[in-house]
Amino acid sequence: ADNTYGVTGISKDKDGKVWIATYAALFNYDGKIVNIFDKEKLNLKDNERLHIRSVLADSKGRIWIGNNGIGVLLMEGNSTINFSEKHHLIHPTSKRNGNKSEPGTLEHPFAIEEDSKGNIWFGDRDSGAWKYDGKTLTNYKIDSKLNSQMILSIYEDKNKNLLFGMAEGGVYKFNGKAFEKQF
Repeated sequence: ADNTYGVTGISKDKDGKVWIATYAALFNYDGKIVNIFDKEKLNLKDNERLHIRSVLADSKGRIWIGNNGIGVLLMEGNSTINFSEKHHLIHPTSKRNGNKSEPGTLEHPFAIEEDSKGNIWFGDRDSGAWKYDGKTLTNYKIDSKLNSQMILSIYEDKNKNLLFGMAEGGVYKFNGKAFEKQF
């Protein structure tokens, strides 16, 4: 089945534009015009492919794009960088195609969220949760009892509880230091 444009994430920026992530491209829509951000516009290398799994328009106007295989792309204004690569979180032997990655890498971000303190959170397919406070990246294992640390969704509720939805099932709450299973 051809699901090239299956939607994997939606986020609204501070100007009201809606950002739509699909496997093959990123789109934004201002109510009238749709803009397409493809491989060329996102500054990808020849050997890299788009396989977008998540998008976040943050409170500072940045667009964070989770791409399965090449990590997190960060779009600020007209420039896009590979945030994972910049922070040395792509394994040197990675084929950058979504193949299984090594621990301590951020190559497969399936979820991205901004918390009320302005931290950006990434949920990786293989390496659990990552928190970026603007300077430092911290990696967290959700629960060592789980077979997979894969995070499919991150959400901050109205009480400022940061919740992580796991691929294996279950929801975990971050208590500031560790993760507590909610159900």
